[in-house]
Amino acid sequence: MGTVFSQIADHALYPCGGDTCNHCGRSGVPIYVYTGEIVHSELAADPEDAEADPEVYEVCARCILGGNLVKSSVSVKEVARSLAPNGRVRDHLIAEYHRMPDIPLFVQWDDWPHCCGEWCEFQGVPASYDESKRVPADDAYWDRGPKPWSYGAALMPESLQEVSRFRCQTCGKRYFTWQST
Repeated sequence: MGTVFSQIADHALYPCGGDTCNHCGRSGVPIYVYTGEIVHSELAADPEDAEADPEVYEVCARCILGGNLVKSSVSVKEVARSLAPNGRVRDHLIAEYHRMPDIPLFVQWDDWPHCCGEWCEFQGVPASYDESKRVPADDAYWDRGPKPWSYGAALMPESLQEVSRFRCQTCGKRYFTWQST
């Protein structure tokens, strides 16, 4: 389990390179990509600006975890409904999703694997093309749900960023997503 974000392993966490948080205005701290909106403008560093333009793109971990931001993607609500028909559990899953930066890079759609009633932990991308070749043999393929891998024995993406690896924190099952560019 990651120490900064519970659903992102620390070794897989990478700041975006921005220097100022769009929510609190702090600089000198790691900044992460987060495509979303400020919920309560009065809690932002500049409430008038946040009221006029609530969108955020680069924020610090404290603000992501603070609960005053929501992601722009609505696809997570559909996944949470299928995962948890119970309203309290579903609300918990949705809240957890809003407390994660936009890591990994989902090129085509948000497709965060889930298992045992929870989001899986993002483990990173393959370190090399040789490692990417072995991914289908080591991990289960995920494409908006578990799917059989039918693209040959090896995986050779154009970019290693297209392949994301995940692990269930409850049962240990491993998954990967592949979103080709």
